[in-house]
Amino acid sequence: MSNSQTIPAVHKTVAVMKYVSERNEPVTVKELSYGLEIPPATCYRLVKTLLEHNWLREDPAGGLRIAFGLANIARSYSEIEYALHALETPLRHLADTVEMSAKITLREGHYATTALRAEPSRPNAITSPVGYRFHLAVGSAAAVLLSALSDGEIRRVIDTAQPNVWQRQSTEDVWTRIRECRSKGISHDLGQQHPSIFAISTPLQLTEDTVAAVSAVGWPDDFAGKKADTIARKLKQAVDEMHKVLGSQAPRLG
Repeated sequence: MSNSQTIPAVHKTVAVMKYVSERNEPVTVKELSYGLEIPPATCYRLVKTLLEHNWLREDPAGGLRIAFGLANIARSYSEIEYALHALETPLRHLADTVEMSAKITLREGHYATTALRAEPSRPNAITSPVGYRFHLAVGSAAAVLLSALSDGEIRRVIDTAQPNVWQRQSTEDVWTRIRECRSKGISHDLGQQHPSIFAISTPLQLTEDTVAAVSAVGWPDDFAGKKADTIARKLKQAVDEMHKVLGSQAPRLG
């Protein structure tokens, strides 16, 4: 539904694509116009634009179908999905090795999202449900994802954080985690966002153009003394193994 912060024409375009994708037979422009209550002239221009970009195609029997151009755009997500599936076993092995929860986090706009997780066999481990989202100014995994961006992009992302993000940290704390990742390939959040939740994260080249963060998350006692250094070392070793798995199982996309 459109509002003052969105673009009505984009809503109409999305509605057209969804309408065509949900039908098992070709859809005419007239049917689109009537079914979506879009003026005929507007609907015709939308369709012509989508045909030009190969998001829609004209069926030989008449009407419109989804075209390969849209699938080509979505291919990068398919690569990510394939890569995550390949890493399920290595991530479980990491969780068992460090005896705490392990997760892979992806960037989605100004947010980080848990894409894959594994839990150790021990009880009472900290969990991060798949799909859980948090702002990129929060935590070690987010710092890893930010570190791949330019400083200008990072500043723009930080500016979108809500006030609650700054209750226990400053922008300089975010930059400290980013600089640590850029210089050492590792980022720490040892209770900064929550006094009982500690985490260490490191980058993973998930696909050719997607950087993810791999994290070990646990309680303060799990990171006491020299344990944090040991976890960081095991985390980097695990990511090295993950890169080998991804290299050996890369899908052939032609």
